[in-house]
Amino acid sequence: MGRYLKNPEIGNNAFGITIPNVTTAQRPSGVNGQLVYNTTTSTYQSYIGSAWYNMSTAAGEKTLTIDRFMGDGSTVTFGAGAASGFALDGSTYASFSQTVNDSSDIVVFVGGVYQVPETNYTVSSQRITFGSYPPADDSSSNGHIITIIHGLHKLGA
Repeated sequence: MGRYLKNPEIGNNAFGITIPNVTTAQRPSGVNGQLVYNTTTSTYQSYIGSAWYNMSTAAGEKTLTIDRFMGDGSTVTFGAGAASGFALDGSTYASFSQTVNDSSDIVVFVGGVYQVPETNYTVSSQRITFGSYPPADDSSSNGHIITIIHGLHKLGA
């Protein structure tokens, strides 16, 4: 049992595999780790816990947007209405170029170091608040630049 495939899709010279194609209505009840291609939503999906989650998007291509701010050594909150923190050119207050609803909508680095959502920062009302202030830029290496990447959306049902 389990030693032979009924309909093998992989041969010695195969370059890929075929994932089962199903509609949303045809998806099985699910077992952890199960993969399908959902033809209704045009997405690859995986079953985890008690639900199906998207592993891809129908568009297949994402546009990434990057915001860059400077810490000043005393500010923890950046974004809409914060009136602190500056855009990289120092001319305006820092604000998001894209709508941010929660911390899983963005990826954040300070001085090139990844920041863990809900541990190192939180997001609320178009503002990002760090647990401790990002250091001021040293004016020579841009070592403490805050980089926020938009467009890497969380997986969802």
